[in-house]
Amino acid sequence: MTEIRPIQPEDIPGLMGLVARVDFPYRSHTGWHWALFENPQQAGFPAGFVAVRDKKVVGVVGFQVRDFIHQGTPVHCATGHTFITGPEGRGCGGALALTAINHPGMAAVYSINNNARSAGLYKKIGMRAWLGAGGRRRMEWPIRPAAMWTGIGFSRLARHHDKLYDLLSARERFRTRAATLADIAADVLPAEEVLGLENPADADLIDQFGKAVCDARTTAPVRTPAFYAYQASDPDAPGRTVLLAARGEGKLAGLMQVILTKPNAFEPAELEITDLEVHPAAARAETLADLVGKACKLAKTAGAARLRLLYAGRFSSDDLKKTGFRLARQYGYDPAHASFAPGMEGFAGKWQPTGFEGDFHFALRVAPQTKPG
Repeated sequence: MTEIRPIQPEDIPGLMGLVARVDFPYRSHTGWHWALFENPQQAGFPAGFVAVRDKKVVGVVGFQVRDFIHQGTPVHCATGHTFITGPEGRGCGGALALTAINHPGMAAVYSINNNARSAGLYKKIGMRAWLGAGGRRRMEWPIRPAAMWTGIGFSRLARHHDKLYDLLSARERFRTRAATLADIAADVLPAEEVLGLENPADADLIDQFGKAVCDARTTAPVRTPAFYAYQASDPDAPGRTVLLAARGEGKLAGLMQVILTKPNAFEPAELEITDLEVHPAAARAETLADLVGKACKLAKTAGAARLRLLYAGRFSSDDLKKTGFRLARQYGYDPAHASFAPGMEGFAGKWQPTGFEGDFHFALRVAPQTKPG
């Protein structure tokens, strides 16, 4: 008999055993505890669910709760993540997923970081790709074009040939810098261009910025210094997350969260934009050009091959016209699926994810991997 119940800290070794069987990035026990149980917006809801057979964890789905403002009212949503079933858990995946999707108190349960394989599964259990073609659009600024295209070539080969995948994955290719992204930012950018989450003045600016966005939008995530600090406190990769600022008079004109990641062993490091927002009263094109320019400078010094922006469909060509040479690319599948609670159709129509609402802060692969042994 299979029991499905909320995940507990003592289930982490079982979860790690499941992760080791699939091609998910390695995390330490401490790293998984941080990802699951230290979210300041969890609000007492389960951090995930496990399927247990014969006292063994045979399946898991993460459930990270996030705060939103919808039509002026606070609501809870949850991003699903780390959805795995082992051979002993065959047949329990659907029940696990439905337990998460149907958990009471959520305006929406979603994934904005799913791969092509899970995209098909999510549709079968009633989640929908509500963003359409715009959700598949991404933008890339080449930083080291030769390395970028070599990595893309390796990736295409590996995707279609298992033996080549194993060969290419046998060792880390492309060097990464030993310095953390935070240290690099401190060296190459003026202090005022990087938001200090421990700085009371910067924390106040972030609070004001988050409230201004929520006041101007029908639906928006709640941005707070505490949540950004949580995202930046990865025990497996200290200093790999940086929050960039475009400053206006007495306020933030815009902010951008970036994470240094190396997608796999055979692609070069890249700088991933995991949040990008402009103040409702700011000039969009100028603010975006300012932030992208800072991120490109940081990416170049950090040795990244490209700067990537997911969910680029929310920006027009006029918005991005001053950001320099870029490539518009498209996923061949939908990377975002959601199940919305009854009465939340308006939420679906007004929410445009930036990446901040997802699991990127712990799901993106650490560069390079530090798995023991």
